[in-house]
Amino acid sequence: MERSESGKRGGVSRSGMTLEAERARRLQAHLSILLIDLDGLSLVNESLGHEAGDELLAAVADLLRSNLRKIDVFGRWSPEDFLVLTVDPNVYGSKALAEKLRKAVANASFPVAGQEVRITVSIGVARGNPRDEAGVEALIETARRALVKAKAEGRNRVEYLTEESSRLPARTPRPEQP
Repeated sequence: MERSESGKRGGVSRSGMTLEAERARRLQAHLSILLIDLDGLSLVNESLGHEAGDELLAAVADLLRSNLRKIDVFGRWSPEDFLVLTVDPNVYGSKALAEKLRKAVANASFPVAGQEVRITVSIGVARGNPRDEAGVEALIETARRALVKAKAEGRNRVEYLTEESSRLPARTPRPEQP
């Protein structure tokens, strides 16, 4: 886990998330999780090689980090995903931050393997008041579902879900009319 001003590249730990959830409770705010995935990273890996993909990941991480507040927590979540933890008193802060990050990446060009590469990100946002590690896990799952929705809805977008809305059954398709 790292604060956004840290120069280290590292993952976000579950215990760090639980500490951020506690900080949110003390501040009478909410914990938001932004799960960020690079759209088309596999195409970069296939066309320019995995080393170029790693270079792109590092460049995008630097851009994301530079657009965060010092109190936000940022890190790698998986080989291709980043995670941001932010504490805000209302939902608008996390949605606005996610949109700011999405636009920053979409408007940037990254020098990779001797070429200028443009890429976009999809971001899943979840917000809640987790009381324990199980609550943090549920919030992570909600952010993951929001990210899957962002990818399914066309990529280069932000999707927001609450724990309650992510538990709703998926809409069933309407029967075809004869």
